Amino acid sequence: MTPHTAPRKHPLPPACVYMSACSSRYGGSWPAAARSRAPAMAMQGLPVPTMESELRALAWAALLTPACAAYARFAARRLRPGLPRLAALSPTFPVFAYLPCTFASLHLRLFSTFFHTWLAINKLVLLALDRGPLHPGLPLLPFVLCAGLPIKVRLPQSRQTASKLQPTPPVAEFVRPCARSALLLGCLAAAYPYTGWLPLYALHYLYCIQIFLTLDLVLSSVALASAAVLGASMERHFSAPLAVTSLNDFWGRQWNLMAVDLLRASAYEPVRARWGRDAGVLAAFLMSGLLHELLYWYMTLRRPTGEMLLFFMFQAASQIAERWARAAGLWRPPRAAAYLLVTVFMVVTISEMFFGPFVRAGTDVRLKEETTALVTMVWSAAKDLMRPCGVASS
Repeated sequence: MTPHTAPRKHPLPPACVYMSACSSRYGGSWPAAARSRAPAMAMQGLPVPTMESELRALAWAALLTPACAAYARFAARRLRPGLPRLAALSPTFPVFAYLPCTFASLHLRLFSTFFHTWLAINKLVLLALDRGPLHPGLPLLPFVLCAGLPIKVRLPQSRQTASKLQPTPPVAEFVRPCARSALLLGCLAAAYPYTGWLPLYALHYLYCIQIFLTLDLVLSSVALASAAVLGASMERHFSAPLAVTSLNDFWGRQWNLMAVDLLRASAYEPVRARWGRDAGVLAAFLMSGLLHELLYWYMTLRRPTGEMLLFFMFQAASQIAERWARAAGLWRPPRAAAYLLVTVFMVVTISEMFFGPFVRAGTDVRLKEETTALVTMVWSAAKDLMRPCGVASS
């Protein structure tokens, strides 16, 4: 007699079908935290997020980030660049490094790591060296926003333009990407329950699209709000990363341009000036790989595996090889073929070298469940708002 004949009260999420299909691929058994819907939200060492805990963490971040940025501006205005300024700014570094740990939601922890641990600390280190986007002469509000948020004010093209009163920033510039990304994310979340039949690489391609849409939605929303507050136009964070035809174009001019600018200022340019262009590329990708190892720790609270670093160093070597091949006339495929080859290369390398550690930790399951829960909450709130008007029915 079989012990379990009754149907499940809580069926496994579609991601668990995917996990069982590829468990042998990434080695070892899946952690118990990723085997069912309820435990998946409680990954090893990470609490289950609640509305109260996340609002409390957001409040602390909203208080500490401007305070640290204002102190950094105060210290930078009174100390010369170099070790004195760096020593004065160093007390803010542990604060920014700790802020991601206050969040239980993986999405909020991810963005706090990007905003505070990556960008804010990097900007302040560059400020100590009198480089980068921050300058002590900036007014307090622009300085605080530029220090704590991934924004970059678009500079006027000429002095004559700078002397004129800047017009209201074009709202459509960021409203369109926000609306597009929100709509596509909702469609993707609705489609996830029906993706169990997809091959692994196809599912990972959907993960790549979700990462891009999530980043584009959040960063465009931040830029839109900052543009409205400052009355200035902001630089875009992405160009067209899903339609690139070369690795150099993807990493240098299409993907996460704020991080690219900081990596260029902190790693690429200093190393290139001394050891050449290829060494600068390797240094920038080395720094990016180390930062992603740090991100892995924040997201899983597990010891980094080195696979993030290996992935980015392989991308650096591939980018250098592609440039050499183009210079020698060995790599000039048609545009359509180049797009297909670059897309396949990126999906395969990301699947094999980047997603593995996160998948083994069950991070992908929890991220998808958080996305689905958020979409469900927004849709429920929208129905509640429309119900009095007779638009939505219960």
